Amino acid sequence: MPLLEARSLTKRFGGLVAVDGVSLSVEPLTVTALIGPNGAGKTTFFRMLAGEFEPTSGDVYFKGERITQLGVTRVAQLGIAKSFQVTQIFPKLSVAENALIPALAATRGPFKLDAFGAVSRSRDAHAIVERVLTQVGLSERRAARADDLSYGEKRRLELALALATEPEVLLLDEPSAGMSPEETRTIVDLLGTLRAGVTIVIVEHDMDVVFGLADRIVVLQDGRQIAEGTASEIRANKRVQDAYLGGVA
Repeated sequence: MPLLEARSLTKRFGGLVAVDGVSLSVEPLTVTALIGPNGAGKTTFFRMLAGEFEPTSGDVYFKGERITQLGVTRVAQLGIAKSFQVTQIFPKLSVAENALIPALAATRGPFKLDAFGAVSRSRDAHAIVERVLTQVGLSERRAARADDLSYGEKRRLELALALATEPEVLLLDEPSAGMSPEETRTIVDLLGTLRAGVTIVIVEHDMDVVFGLADRIVVLQDGRQIAEGTASEIRANKRVQDAYLGGVA
């Protein structure tokens, strides 16, 4: 059984069909990439997987259960975490405090006003913080204010926030966006390590990242799915070459 599945998802905004009958099947502990030209519907499709958008038609299933109309909060609580293209962290808090907020939510349920007052009793949350900061290579920066981090470090911190919810599925929107080549290599290596413990779905424009990580690649164009396959199959697909890869195999 797929861990995450989309069945014929369609999303209309008035007369615009942003996503038109796209399906996706994600197996546990795999990396699936969603690619396509700008305006292909990738982000809209992603937001439906995360529960941010309700499909006009079609359904999303997680572990065989329909989650289509549950909303983003409940979807996250079930074990699907999303990291955004634009960094979303708490700039005035320390690195550790940033990671502690989702860790507390994971161990104590929805955020409460007394969250920081209960920190001393939240050993599990602190253990999560230490683990995820080590995973993303920020353990030595735990005391730094998030606003003082480099861009690449901020992206890794946002990844730590997603991991702190202890998800089974990690949805990553353009994880290498705005990064230098060195930072991109770091994030690719990091995701290559994380895939042993979490299922990953990414939207990504950098084809080196996609071909280096993905087990399966789904290609969208004008809101429709035009191809799906392994990296070698996508490279060899003439329609994909013409639509997205510039005719280069």
